[in-house]
Amino acid sequence: MNKTSVNKKIDTNYIKKIFEQASNEIIMPLYGKLKGSQISSKFRYDDYVTEADQKTEAFLKSKLLKLINGSNFIGEEGFYLDNNKMFNPYSELTWTCDPIDGTFNYVNSLDQFCIMVSLCRDKMPITCWLYFPSYKIFVFSESMKSVIFLNDNNKVRVYRDKKMIKFDVLKGSVTIIDSLFRDYQPKIDKFGYLSAKNLHCAGYEIVCLVCGKIDYLYHTHITPWDHSPVYILAKSSGCKVHLRPKENNLKFDFKGQLLCVSSDLVYNKLKKEIF
Repeated sequence: MNKTSVNKKIDTNYIKKIFEQASNEIIMPLYGKLKGSQISSKFRYDDYVTEADQKTEAFLKSKLLKLINGSNFIGEEGFYLDNNKMFNPYSELTWTCDPIDGTFNYVNSLDQFCIMVSLCRDKMPITCWLYFPSYKIFVFSESMKSVIFLNDNNKVRVYRDKKMIKFDVLKGSVTIIDSLFRDYQPKIDKFGYLSAKNLHCAGYEIVCLVCGKIDYLYHTHITPWDHSPVYILAKSSGCKVHLRPKENNLKFDFKGQLLCVSSDLVYNKLKKEIF
């Protein structure tokens, strides 16, 4: 099968616009205003799904599938509900979507939540996009070499060079990074490293790692909609990614553990303790 040309089909500005539209028309109008009838739980009492999650996923699905004919879509809210009846495991390209990553925070009027989408080829994530409605900040991977943080006035590229985090200001200033973390205080864990336990938002946790606010993240429950973007952003920013059972690359149906670290030094200590 000939590989589908993705770059010509995907317009990052278009992705940004549909994320902003979903935020402005669906997510933020219900933020802090949800009624009990608009909130339900899935498998745990604190694992929420809201009317905003469901409507946002339906909206994004309709927009994204039109970009690439024959592509698949895995959304957190619909994937299990329809028993995968509409999912073709043999399709070359698959979208993964968490319409509101951090629904617990969204329900409790906390700012750390985001739209999170990735595109996978043959199950392996190749690019991703995040949008944080409370901060109006758009984040995306750039050719697996860096991560871009973007809003109306600022654009900053983040990457690692010779083990140092670099912030290249392409427009405006680095204040876009400061604003994203204005309410965040990292904690020192029992290993002496900065971590982001109980954030309830994988998207916010990975941007913390990308920007050097934490030293690592460790997840044992892997889902396509959360970890395809996490994997891409960790790799794109120069962080170290380790899988157990050992694999060269993450696939969206991977069942195992994921450890993303800021450096080999951190990994060498943590692998003896938790991995």
